[in-house]
Amino acid sequence: ALMITLLNRETDRVTEAILDLTQRVYQLPQNDSNIVLSREACYRAIELAHMSMVGGGKRRLNFSEWWQAELHPILQTDLGVDSPVVMRAMQARAVQMIQVYATSLGGEEYGIAFHSIAKLMAAPDIVTSLCAARCINHLALLHVKGTEESAQLNLVRQHSVLALGNAFALANRVESEECLRVTLACVSGLVEANGIHLEPVLQAIAEQLPPLWERAKDSVPIHSCLLSVLTHLIMKMGYSTVEHPHIQTVLFPLLDYCTDISIVNRAETLLEDGLRLWLVTLVSSRVATMGQSLASMLPRLELILRSGLELHLSLKVLQSNAILLGPQVIEPLAEVLREMLVDLTSCVHIDKKPEEDDEMKDDDDAAAAKKEKEVGTVRDAIAAMAFADALMQLFPELGYSIASPALSKVIAALPGKSCTTPLLEAAFGAFGRMLWLNANSLDEIFPNNEENIASVVNTWMDVISSVSVMVMLSSRARTIMFIDQKGAALALC
Repeated sequence: ALMITLLNRETDRVTEAILDLTQRVYQLPQNDSNIVLSREACYRAIELAHMSMVGGGKRRLNFSEWWQAELHPILQTDLGVDSPVVMRAMQARAVQMIQVYATSLGGEEYGIAFHSIAKLMAAPDIVTSLCAARCINHLALLHVKGTEESAQLNLVRQHSVLALGNAFALANRVESEECLRVTLACVSGLVEANGIHLEPVLQAIAEQLPPLWERAKDSVPIHSCLLSVLTHLIMKMGYSTVEHPHIQTVLFPLLDYCTDISIVNRAETLLEDGLRLWLVTLVSSRVATMGQSLASMLPRLELILRSGLELHLSLKVLQSNAILLGPQVIEPLAEVLREMLVDLTSCVHIDKKPEEDDEMKDDDDAAAAKKEKEVGTVRDAIAAMAFADALMQLFPELGYSIASPALSKVIAALPGKSCTTPLLEAAFGAFGRMLWLNANSLDEIFPNNEENIASVVNTWMDVISSVSVMVMLSSRARTIMFIDQKGAALALC
């Protein structure tokens, strides 16, 4: 704490003193455990001073030289269970230094560092192995940026099979929940970074998952990590992963476990991640091979919907089920969905009364909770209107009967009302679909009221003609905007 305070006040002097002390300790004989401990302490100081060493546009530390002269040799040292504790601590500290200064590694150095640390996950010292697992997770994800593939990411993929093998081996070595969580997080990161490049070893990965599922028991962090691993596997490799027999022995029991809202606290801990995995599974499934398994989960989805939990996701899951399995998924829930869409869009068509309790306004926690609830309400309203839009597109007659009451209330409330742009975009997107099915919708909502009709149309035109910075910078966003504008024009005609 003292050093960090001094760094904030006398950055240049303190960093210079740390580097000078580190250099002097390095020049001393390294066969004395006290000297090795002093060197490890200097490394810790450099780790804490990371932003002062290489941040703010200044490079007080030449990390490339330090990597070649000190860190790389430490990582390559073979240490056994009988090696001195101080040497093992030094190696673990060197791994942490690579994690902190990873962005300072050059292209070739990045690959060498990743390979060296991947091997250290098999080190006899469990602390070093876990530090290596954390570092590999960080290095694997550091250069994952959209569809862009950097040289560093390609270097990660070259050594990822070794890293995955050692990660699963480490998972079998560790006993505590936290250690297993760290290891599975590393596996998840490697899967996300590699994607389809891991297809040749999918069988080997799949075989490792059932024993880990059995070890999870009632551990929320372990289930969360397994959810992440499976989500990334399925997102990256599609139906070949979903249909793999070893994957299915974990996938459906895990989905059942995470979405069982009858268990206390399950909805608060794992339901959201479980629904995301469920959605990814649906998107990557084929009816011929997965239809029966997916249909067997529909009663659970109905229970979640009726309970009003995570509706921004559960509605998407229902929509994907309907795309795969047909209108029979929606028909039994028609009345429930009709009322639900009206409730979810109530933030638009019901005026809230001002808060009467002044003390609540002064309470920061209560204000934060109220703000979070308000955001959630808007989020659910947008999800409801997106679902209504998709439903009318999939099954026009059925969709219209379910969505029209809520959308009519939303449109009727718009004149004179201030709403956020995302909310208006979702509302008009769904209403445009409704107009295609019933060209008299505006006249039915505003009988003999041309002024309100004009107000709604003007607002609609303002929304679809406004150009944000994001739209200007993205050709894809401009294309979507053009399609929306064309759709609105056709709907109004």
